[in-house]
Amino acid sequence: MKKSLVLFSCFLLISSLYGQDFEITGVYVSSSSKTFKNSFGYSLGYNKIVKTKNKLGISFSQYLYGATYDNIYHPEYDPSSLSITETDANNKRFALKLNYAFRLVNNPKSKLYLGPEIGLNYFKIKESTERIANGQIESGTFNDDYWVNNKLGIGFILEFQLDEVISKRVSTVFSLNPEITGFEEFGAMGSADPWFIGWLNFKLGVRYKLKNE
Repeated sequence: MKKSLVLFSCFLLISSLYGQDFEITGVYVSSSSKTFKNSFGYSLGYNKIVKTKNKLGISFSQYLYGATYDNIYHPEYDPSSLSITETDANNKRFALKLNYAFRLVNNPKSKLYLGPEIGLNYFKIKESTERIANGQIESGTFNDDYWVNNKLGIGFILEFQLDEVISKRVSTVFSLNPEITGFEEFGAMGSADPWFIGWLNFKLGVRYKLKNE
């Protein structure tokens, strides 16, 4: 995680001297996992317009997950094995992403991009789970505090950019970004964690042009 942040910081420092634009966006995320369900975050990014007018981008994102969730396990063949848990989460996700987007629309003051994205994901799991007693299941409170590192994610971005807002160098940007990331080791048995997690990211932010195309 630290090495990725150092590389990203160096990239931004060099890019600020020769770059194209820098962006700050707010993010709303929905996911297929209860552990990381419906959260908000932010993203910092840099984009370079290549000669073909397509866009190469790199970004760093942080997402916060603080929702309480429960799990109910009730096997029909053994009612005494009913298990109910309630979890208070304070989880985080960090992502370093690289994308290449093709410019589909190029109007004087608006642009539309579409392209693939790949990234590395880091998860900070910090939870307190209360289990309710029932039958042979004992009650108790359990705490988790650990990292899940270097998980590959792939997806694509669909992005709309409105240029010259407030000034010629300032643009607004809205993007839709479906993706899927690995989480649990593939083939692992005895774990409730999913092998893959699906995400749907909505971004809205501001882009500042550092250098004219």
